[in-house]
Amino acid sequence: MTTTTPTRDAEATRHAILRAALDLFAEEGFEAVGVRSIGARAGVDYSLISRYFGGKDELFVEVIKSGSVNWQRRWGDRESFAERVTDDVLAVPNGGRVLRDLLVLMRSAGSDKAKRLIDEALGHQGFRDLEAWIGGEDADVRARLLMGFLAGMAITRDLNSKFDLSHERTVVMREQLRSAVAAFLMPAT
Repeated sequence: MTTTTPTRDAEATRHAILRAALDLFAEEGFEAVGVRSIGARAGVDYSLISRYFGGKDELFVEVIKSGSVNWQRRWGDRESFAERVTDDVLAVPNGGRVLRDLLVLMRSAGSDKAKRLIDEALGHQGFRDLEAWIGGEDADVRARLLMGFLAGMAITRDLNSKFDLSHERTVVMREQLRSAVAAFLMPAT
């Protein structure tokens, strides 16, 4: 009788853990989430978190870093940036990845440990990268205004899905949101 050992897909397991952690940290924040709940959401034994990441803290840092890399990929070309971000903010049912990344940061901001880990993951590089991408006069100010604006949109979106607007009003919101995001890319005149 031959016994076969099930093949393991390490990359798929790692991805499932990262995705589960992203979702849970966005929903509950760093302090409220345990490795058992992450493992359960990912459909894996929680001990694999230590194996793949070292522990909850290191997993949190990876979630933050993956969000930062995701942002840099999303920036893409300036011409379509506002449209892409608008699509993400208005994505159904609970916003796109950009909003999830912001919710992870916001829901975890009350934890001194999480703030230290966020700083370890990003330092101030996130703003510096965005400033360089925006470019021009006052890019430092516009980068921070853009992130603050999007954080506010993430909170509002999280409080009432789809912003509690009819389809017609959502169309109006889409255009105004796109214009507002585009304005952060332009130097003051």
